[in-house]
Amino acid sequence: MLGVLSEDGMRALRHTGHAAVAGACAPGLPAGNVRFLDDSERHALETASEPELATLYSAPFPARPVVTASRLADGTAILDLRVPPDLACLRGHFPALPVVPGVAQLGWALEFGAKLLGAVPTMRACLSVKFERIIQPGRSLRLRVASQAGTSMLRFEYSSALGRHSSGRIETGRGDG
Repeated sequence: MLGVLSEDGMRALRHTGHAAVAGACAPGLPAGNVRFLDDSERHALETASEPELATLYSAPFPARPVVTASRLADGTAILDLRVPPDLACLRGHFPALPVVPGVAQLGWALEFGAKLLGAVPTMRACLSVKFERIIQPGRSLRLRVASQAGTSMLRFEYSSALGRHSSGRIETGRGDG
């Protein structure tokens, strides 16, 4: 089953978890058989053919947030992101309060830094990392990743209308030395 969550549904997902919302929406179905989309995907879902719906339902859970906009300027990438309600790393982290794990946030910063800024996609160390606010499904975020000239450092910061969620530095480089 595919379900589109309204803002109230998204709020319920954030506060009670996937299994509780799936049970309320589709009693009798195993929670793992219920996929959720947020309201931004309603039109695509409503206009999809039956084969497109089957493909969407059987697709793997997404591994990263949806990039809604990005721009580059002076060694800095700024990405607007949306955390989908069926993000793979939310499964089981935590069952009644889905939270994007810190390791996923670090991985995305490294991945986007490598892709957009040409950083080496290998993490050697994390420095001054602070997790200040949890990130939950449906959240719109801004990720700022900057490379420090002359170093192998990436600075990152996730923020939203709520303020800063996390920030820190990632030392990149090859693992051979």
